[in-house]
Amino acid sequence: MIRQHFVAACSSQHRTAVLALYRALLRTGSNVSLPHHLHPNGKKHPITKILRERFAKNKPLTSFRLLYNSMAAGYKFLTILKKGQDAKSPEHSEILRHLQKRNATANLSRTNSPSLKKPPRSKQRLNPPLLTKVSALGEPAKYEPTIRPLPKTAFVGERKVPVSGHTAEFLPFVRIKKPTPRIFSRAVGRKTKIFRQSVITFLGVSSEDIPMARSEDHWDAMMDKLLRKEGVTEEVERVDPSPSYHFTATLSKAWWDQKLHRYRNDWTARGEAVSRLIEQERALVKEEKDRGAEPTDPEIAKETLDTILSDYRQRHVDLERTKDADDATTFQDPFLSPKWMAKAQRLEREYINKYAGRVDESGERVSRKKGMGSANKEDSLLKAVESDDEAQFFSHIAAMRRGRQPRSVLP
Repeated sequence: MIRQHFVAACSSQHRTAVLALYRALLRTGSNVSLPHHLHPNGKKHPITKILRERFAKNKPLTSFRLLYNSMAAGYKFLTILKKGQDAKSPEHSEILRHLQKRNATANLSRTNSPSLKKPPRSKQRLNPPLLTKVSALGEPAKYEPTIRPLPKTAFVGERKVPVSGHTAEFLPFVRIKKPTPRIFSRAVGRKTKIFRQSVITFLGVSSEDIPMARSEDHWDAMMDKLLRKEGVTEEVERVDPSPSYHFTATLSKAWWDQKLHRYRNDWTARGEAVSRLIEQERALVKEEKDRGAEPTDPEIAKETLDTILSDYRQRHVDLERTKDADDATTFQDPFLSPKWMAKAQRLEREYINKYAGRVDESGERVSRKKGMGSANKEDSLLKAVESDDEAQFFSHIAAMRRGRQPRSVLP
């Protein structure tokens, strides 16, 4: 039979003995009388604190030798604490001497250690971003490295080529040093979370909002049909189909589709900038290796890097002032941007041309036949957002709203 590895916490006999010793030590140690400078009023007994720390430190032990030594030391100190309850005993003097020495060592450590109080956080950005967006508003995204590649005189040692990578969502990033900084991991995780949430919302519009719009528009079409049978024609006549639930859901789907494309275009531009940066770093590594560049003096490297960072911070402050002045006078609603307004108007135009045409007695829409040629010449936004099943369904809805009976039966 193979002997199993001993786990002290799984042994009931050992656990019972340890708990009994622990409680006896706490009970006995707390009864040792101490002077006021060692045990102020309202503070926990220092012996109790020491016992808790030692037991917590010895908790993960599994070696028989260490466990035996720990238990033997515990019983030994139980005897010392029991005798130390008498203020005239030598054990009591030994306990006081040990606590005084412990306090002196702790005070010396606190004096030599740096202050735990954090300095006020600087409003200036200490490290500049890797990439800076240089494209103007409304133009395709374009990025350029902020201060990299650094000159050889700005760092000590050999130049290291950054390592590029991307997440499962194709978010590009660069590893410059090891280990990966925690703030870098949080930034990548936050961007990934925002992108995934946008994808979930886009899928929710497709799987929930559009089916609900089908039910609502189907219900409105049936009510219009019943009102038309009752002779009410003025209130149910709808020439423009854009106020329908389906168009609202289609517009929402187009908005999230555009947002996802904006993410993709932005990440593609970042990836291209990262690729250019890595190529520049590789070229500099080869050049410095062929030239046999000597190591830079640490003082010179620090001065050069401080100069580069100071220049960047000054440019950043000037840019922020200009940006704040512009933002104070102009505010652009994303739903009123020229790009989105043009896309929404084009989508509405295509929707009206598709669902507002005349329907003949056979149920076939006349405008569809006449518009086939122009529809093939340009990419249809509505076709990119709307599925074939949805198009067929809402064609029947449009026919019902005009008092015509479509050839196929509604699902």
